[in-house]
Amino acid sequence: MKDGDFKEVIQEIKESKVYENPANWEKRGLNPSDAKIITFLTKTTNKFLVELEKIQQSEETNDVKLMSINVLVDDLPWDELDTEEKEFMTDVLAPAIKSIGFDPWDIF
Repeated sequence: MKDGDFKEVIQEIKESKVYENPANWEKRGLNPSDAKIITFLTKTTNKFLVELEKIQQSEETNDVKLMSINVLVDDLPWDELDTEEKEFMTDVLAPAIKSIGFDPWDIF
């Protein structure tokens, strides 16, 4: 995988305003969460992407990177979200993990 591909995926996620767009919730058969949760999801996603980029750029082995990604995922504030919000955030973050060569569904 080229570094440019990863950066493109990250940038696309950051610029997508995926949580803010009611149509994205409707596609999932959901009503949008309130503004406070949407802001929380956006900030959490962006923080995750910053940390994932640090992992991707590190000189560590793939095994160490995978372990770091697992910790990063485990440290997400899952308890502050309902099931649908968790699933939505997972679907948003999965392409970023995949873009650095790991199967997100083995991690989530």
